[in-house]
Amino acid sequence: MIPAAVTDRAQRHVPMRRCVLCRTSLPQAGLLRFVLGAGEYRFDERRRLGGRGTWICRDCARAYATTAATAENDKRLRSAFRGQALNMRELLHDALAAGPRRPSATTARQDGGMDVR
Repeated sequence: MIPAAVTDRAQRHVPMRRCVLCRTSLPQAGLLRFVLGAGEYRFDERRRLGGRGTWICRDCARAYATTAATAENDKRLRSAFRGQALNMRELLHDALAAGPRRPSATTARQDGGMDVR
């Protein structure tokens, strides 16, 4: 029998980030990253820009880009993006149009979890 400590070290670390709108923690590969630079937010498609990123899950981004937002989520969007909520709708739409960064980056396991390569 293999000790639990050995199997824990063998598993790959999956970075988790929290969506600022729905507050759920998801693997980093499934979220969109936005960074404040030169006074306005930009979509960080490659996740390489400096600074602290703000993360939004694709479901929330789709909801914001296509429909009218609820009052609670609109407040969270304004709070997270420091009053640039109107500009964010256009950025979210563009980010969704860009598609996933790497289509093969996330694969589903048989037990329902997600693996990130």
